[in-house]
Amino acid sequence: MENYLKDKIVRLRCKKLYPEAHTHVIVGNVLEETDRYIVIKGRTFHFRRIVDQMRSQIYCGNTMIRIIPWDNVEVIHWISAKTDWNADITFDSDGNLVLDDKAKTIIAAKRDSYGA
Repeated sequence: MENYLKDKIVRLRCKKLYPEAHTHVIVGNVLEETDRYIVIKGRTFHFRRIVDQMRSQIYCGNTMIRIIPWDNVEVIHWISAKTDWNADITFDSDGNLVLDDKAKTIIAAKRDSYGA
């Protein structure tokens, strides 16, 4: 499995280790993976329960390299290589939080954003 995701664009959701934690999603390019961690260059998106599609409820981090232990990874989606993780954010007509790129890449489906 080592390097299976290397050079792929992914959306990774981290586990919330305590009830008050925000949802933590990273969208970016996998630089490295080992049996202990994954290294991603990309942006983070933090939010709790998104109410009425308010952008102010979402914190978007800067593009940087992050090392995430596999123990903190909840789910990874392999997404399109055309994804522009530096694009602004918006909501689509279904209420999903998306990147405002050509593909309207989903950051969080509406149902994901309601799990405080």
